[in-house]
Formats: sequence, C-alpha cells, structure tokens
Amino acid sequence: MMNKNIILRLSNEIGNQMFMYAAAYSIAKKMNRALFIDDETAFLLKKNISSYGLNHFKITTPIINDNLKFKHMKGYLKRKFLIKTDFIRSKKRFFIESKDKNKITNFSLDMLSESFEDNFYLEGHFESEKYFNDIKKDIQNEFTFKENDFLKNNFLYREIMKSNSVAICLRQNRFLEGRGKSTNLNKERSENFTLEQISYINKTIKLIKTKIEKPKFFLWSNDFQSVPANKFNFEYTNVDITKVDNVEDTRILSLFLLKSCKHFITTASSFNWWGAWLSSSPYKLVYRPSGKNFSNYKINNKDFWPSDWFIV
Repeated sequence: MMNKNIILRLSNEIGNQMFMYAAAYSIAKKMNRALFIDDETAFLLKKNISSYGLNHFKITTPIINDNLKFKHMKGYLKRKFLIKTDFIRSKKRFFIESKDKNKITNFSLDMLSESFEDNFYLEGHFESEKYFNDIKKDIQNEFTFKENDFLKNNFLYREIMKSNSVAICLRQNRFLEGRGKSTNLNKERSENFTLEQISYINKTIKLIKTKIEKPKFFLWSNDFQSVPANKFNFEYTNVDITKVDNVEDTRILSLFLLKSCKHFITTASSFNWWGAWLSSSPYKLVYRPSGKNFSNYKINNKDFWPSDWFIV
C-alpha cells in the first residue's frame, strides 16, 4: 500500500456501485492517492438487499485488507464512533458526500481542499459524470467486461447489433424496494411511477420514429410479470433477464446487452444511465426525461444527467 490511500465503501446496487467507483477512481488520481475498495462492510448489514458486483469488470483497484474494513457489529460500532468524533481531528478519516435538507446532492470536489489521514474513507453516491468525464476513456476501460466474448454469444446480442436498436428501461416497484417498504402508500406510489414512465417512454418513442430509420425497441425491466403491456403503443421485445442460462450474475448480462444498443430512452435509473453512457455507438441518440416528469420521484443528484443527452 502507498503511504496515502483512499478506501471506498461500496454499497447499493450495481449502477450505484459504478458511480461510486468511477468518482473515487478520478478523485484518487486528483489527490495522488492509491484507491482501495471495501467490498464487504455495507453489504453485511442486515438491512442490505444488494451484493458486490464490480468483480465482473476488469477494474484495476484492489480490495482493502480486512483489518481496514468495519465488519460485523464491532466494526459497525467502531465506524459510527469514528464518524461521530471525526470533527475534532485536524486530519479527517472520512469524507461523506453532503446532502441538503431534501437529501439531494450535487457535484462537488470539496474533498480536494480537506486534510486527511494516510488512510481515509470515501462514502457517498456521487451520481454525476462531472466527477470522471475528464478521464472518460480510463473509466470505460475500468468497466470492461471480464466475460466479454462469452456474453456476445447470447442470441439477443446478435439481434441488438444487427438492428437499429433502441434500449428502453422500465423500473418497477420503485418504492417497494427494501425491507419494510411494502405498504399500500408505497404500492400506489410505485404504480404511479410506472405509469409516468410509460407516458414518457411512449412520447419519446414517437419522437425516435421521426429520427431513426427502422428502429427496433428492446425493453428491460426488473419485473416483467407486472408490465402493463396494453399501455405501450408499439411492438416491443422483452429482454427476460431472469431466464438467462450459464451466467453467474444476470445483472451483468443485462447491462452488457443494454450498453450494446445504439440508442437509448433513459429513465430515472443508475443502471439505465450506465448502459447509455458506456455505449460505444458512434451516432447514438440518448433521450432523458425533463424535470417535469415523474412527479413523485426526485433524482438524488442535481448533476445526474449528462449535458449532451436530449431532454424530452
């Protein structure tokens, strides 16, 4: 290990993990520090519903030693104490992304002006390309798929590559995710969110048909059983990620197929965001919702959307 290091505490689903990693990778370069990943601390919590997913990419960052993780109850309590007392230190042990009263963040490099100990912990979602767009090629290389050739053997990959493919993601059950969230209010909010997405998607499809010759639409969803197909006014192809065989993690196949598309209708999803951002299609069109869409859902970072994506 170098004398000065950043330890990234990863958490949440794979799209969030990718934002955290890309931002931390860039921040480490700016601060001339080595980067390490804590791949366990957050995922061992009882309330956690996700798992570490960056092991499917050719990332160059190593995992931190166990003695620098905050595992189990003893580690949990130690981390809480250290965070609570960090304000008295001249050199900080933690940098945690700040949120406003509405729990909204924005792009900020405040950590560059702080003084930290040799090992300091970076925590937050950092959902903006502004953190890493200046090293875009490096980040794309970091997120190279390990099983690239194997994933290409999927029949949907061939369909995507030979057509003027347009990726659509429909995120369902948004407010029911996590333990203790299954309430009537959250069910209603989730259903409204789904219908608002469909309205935006249909509007964008009409626009795409005027821009792209013979578009072929591919649909991703985290719950195909509940897709209200009668609400779509176009013929679409279901990508059933739950029925992919011989792949260790279906999230990875799904993301690989997603980023292979040529054009994108993005919704409020970090997974969806990364599929569009990683796409190497030279003439890709990426559409994203305006701030008027999705009345009961807020994007968590003011700088979430890339400036060159088209607003609908």
